[in-house]
Parts: sequence; C-alpha cells; structure tokens
Amino acid sequence: MFAGEYAPDTATLIDKRIPPVPAAPGVANPAHLPTGTSAAIRTVIALIRQVAVHDSTVLILGESGTGKEVAARAVHELSPRRNRPFVAVNCGAIPAELLESELFGHEKGAFTGAIAARKGRFEIAEGGTLFLDEIGDMSPPMQVKLLRVLQERVFERVGNHAPLRCDVRIVAATHRNLEESIRCGTFREDLFHRLNVFPIEMPALRERREDLPAWCASSPHGT
Repeated sequence: MFAGEYAPDTATLIDKRIPPVPAAPGVANPAHLPTGTSAAIRTVIALIRQVAVHDSTVLILGESGTGKEVAARAVHELSPRRNRPFVAVNCGAIPAELLESELFGHEKGAFTGAIAARKGRFEIAEGGTLFLDEIGDMSPPMQVKLLRVLQERVFERVGNHAPLRCDVRIVAATHRNLEESIRCGTFREDLFHRLNVFPIEMPALRERREDLPAWCASSPHGT
C-alpha cells in the first residue's frame, strides 16, 4: 500500500491527544530510536511514533551523519510491517546503469553477466519496508521508473515485460535540498510529492549539542 500524493504541513500531523505508540516486546526499544534528550530529537521521535502505525510514505531529510537510517529503521520496527523485511539501498552508491537491476531484479541473459535470474530489492522487501537512501542522487530515468511503482504498485524485472505487483512501504532519505533540485531540473516534482507525504527532518548535531554524548555512545556512524 502506498500513501496519497501531497504532504500536509508536518506540524499538523502531530496530535498531542494521541499517546505515544507502545513498542511491541523486544521491538523498537530505545536503542533503535534516535538518541538524545533535546527538544529537537524528541520532536523527531514523536513524528516517528506518529507515522509508524500508518502506511504513509516517509521522506527523511538531513545532513550526513544525523541518523536518517536509524530513523527509517525505527519507523519500520514500530509499524505493522515489523515482522517483514527491512531492506536498505543507497541510491548514491550504485552506478546508475546498475540501479534498475538492483531495485527491480533481472532475468537470466538480460544483459552481459546476467548468468542467472535475480530478485531485486522490491521483491526481497515484499510485505516490509524499502529504505531508499540518498534518493536525491537517483538518475532521471530511474526516477520515472520509481514514480511508476509509487503510482501503480507494479514493476518489471530487467529483461521481462511481465508486471509484478508489490506491497512495500517506501521510506526515502536524502541530504540534498530536493526543492532546489527540482528548480535545477535534476529531480522530478511529481516524484517529490509522492515521496514527501510525511517529511521528517533530522536536526544536525551542532544544533543539539546536549545529545552528543548519547549519540557517540550509541550510534557514532549514523547516516
């Protein structure tokens, strides 16, 4: 299931009348949540708990090292999909010509070196959560293909035109200013609106220095 197209103001999504969602036993304990006691990180945790129980697409924004993947995992572990896979893909670390196969899989002989059929990350994540890190680095052709998945919930393996249906929750993240990328013509506005259903902004550590000791002790290499 995928969420609607346009994102409301994040502030309107935090209903103080709704109590925090309790974690299932052994799932999403505080070690899995962003660490700290600052007002900024407490707001992030409130947003994570608020959106986790719904199936909305989430866009996590923030500089490198602010814990975007930690937040994405917390959304998954607090969600009804917690017992299904959490699959992470760094869109900026995979060459553009290989990302389609990585996400959607391929058939045997689809290209040179494809000696066997292979599932992509969408199939591996079926029923769970697919975390698309550094979505702002995705090439324009791949943005079109991802937009189709978000709109129609179907995709095709490379080398096969048979559509495959998918049931995954998308959580995306980026350190880039996507609105600026839209103005520059490097990111699709329609894809942005599909991803930006529920934005969560991770505050930089320099803005919450009181969290530094806890952050260093628990997740010194957060993305």
